[in-house]
Amino acid sequence: MIKKILSLAILLLVVQLSISQAPSQRPRLVVFILIDQLSTDQIVAFRDQFSDNGFNRLINGGAFYRNGSYPAGSTYYGTNLATLATGAYPTTHGIVSNWWYDRLRGKEVNAAYGDIFINQNESERYPTADRLLTSTVTDELKWMNNGTSRVTAIGFNRNFLVWAGGHKPDYLYRVDPNSGEFVIVPQSDNIKQMPEWARKFNKKRLLDTYSKRKWGPFKDLNNYHQMKFFSEQRIKSEEFMYTLEKQDGKNAYIPVLHSPYGNKLIRDFAMSQIINGQYGKDDVTDVITLQFTARAVHGDIHGAFDVETEDMMVRLDAEIADLLRTIDREVGLENTLVVTTSIAHPVRPVEDNSKHGIPTGVFSGDKTASLLNLFLMAKYGQGKWVMAYHDAQIYLNHELIKENKIDLTAIKLEAASFISDMRGVAFAMPFSELKVASSDFSSLRSLKLNYHPRRSGDIVIKLRPGWSEELDNGKKINRNWDATHLPVIFYGWKIMPKNVYRSVPMTHIAPTISSFLEIPFPNGCEGLPLEGLTY
Repeated sequence: MIKKILSLAILLLVVQLSISQAPSQRPRLVVFILIDQLSTDQIVAFRDQFSDNGFNRLINGGAFYRNGSYPAGSTYYGTNLATLATGAYPTTHGIVSNWWYDRLRGKEVNAAYGDIFINQNESERYPTADRLLTSTVTDELKWMNNGTSRVTAIGFNRNFLVWAGGHKPDYLYRVDPNSGEFVIVPQSDNIKQMPEWARKFNKKRLLDTYSKRKWGPFKDLNNYHQMKFFSEQRIKSEEFMYTLEKQDGKNAYIPVLHSPYGNKLIRDFAMSQIINGQYGKDDVTDVITLQFTARAVHGDIHGAFDVETEDMMVRLDAEIADLLRTIDREVGLENTLVVTTSIAHPVRPVEDNSKHGIPTGVFSGDKTASLLNLFLMAKYGQGKWVMAYHDAQIYLNHELIKENKIDLTAIKLEAASFISDMRGVAFAMPFSELKVASSDFSSLRSLKLNYHPRRSGDIVIKLRPGWSEELDNGKKINRNWDATHLPVIFYGWKIMPKNVYRSVPMTHIAPTISSFLEIPFPNGCEGLPLEGLTY
């Protein structure tokens, strides 16, 4: 009799354990790990340096899509974030650039900031997603659950957080580089106080601790990619050693935030959020979006395979491993969908192209706009013929053109022809011509997908492969023909391990997640759910 009771007890225990470890019907928690300037090439090149518990855990135990792609056009990562969150292209969601010229209002507007001022001296506006024209996955989730799902985004800057949180997030936390503390990004219709757990976290002053450290190689420097394959670029360990001390004046904590300790701080806060915020504890799905970076910015500009960049990745691998362990302990990875991807392609310095004989150069959009204005003045007389230049787009002065009774189509073609003759320009084309151009060429199709009739300029400029653009602050940015070969990894919950090499548009991510959550697709969604991901 005792043996029967004991056997029954053991059987019940096994059944209870199996039930507790079975995946929930829908993910209880969705965690987006969004990494700035990360490519599939880097994950593959550095994977032997990673532990088994971070990136390798994701790519070996999850569905690893190696060739995610955003359409060419804007270099503003908010455009890519909006595409990721809505499943729509810029021609639908409307975030064509960081800035654009609003013809109806006769002024330039910022994508991430509205018209309501935070302070009385009107020096700062409220961040807002109001200029995003479609709903996001989290918007639809909140609608479906009548606002009971919680949506939080944690990162380094407001521009990222606005798009990551959707139209009605619960909390957007950013690191203030002046105080070294996390603060809530204010929204005009959603002013909230810091939770008690977050105030206690800030009191730890972790950035003060991290800023007293130095940043050097995490592993044996001889095993890093640059050291093994670029003998002319070999360096000594003492050459890779950066001080992270707090600096005087504004943005005092920038040195430490631009090191691997910035990622560590995001991980620290995210784990506190999961533990203290009780996220993923019931059947109502919660969402947390985290901003990390693979970009090494200390010293000179570092390429995607330089030792500093690899060290950023190796250390980020350790942070992701800790984060996954915390999620598993607090929520259960079988109840959590982890989506890891990149929001921008790594920048290749112009010097690297030159060194390897790849055609390259630097283009200045602002100088081009000035030269175009001089050209038009020489032909049509004095005036401000060019109203603005943003993100490889020229905005012409329609009122002045109309006043002078000049054919708008003709002057657009003249301007495009003038720009096309400049060094580094593959072609310049009026958007009116682009709309009717063949989509057989992927570059033209991508530019079409980035066009919005009320927000885009009159002329789009496409640079030659390998060329960069110099901004007015001296910074150089790459204008890739397409942001391709970006990783997309689904892990946890009911996800089956698989390796996929075919190209996957980033517009497919939002409807895939919506399908898992059993909610409507975002209302402008143009992508399709990826199939064969779950068991």
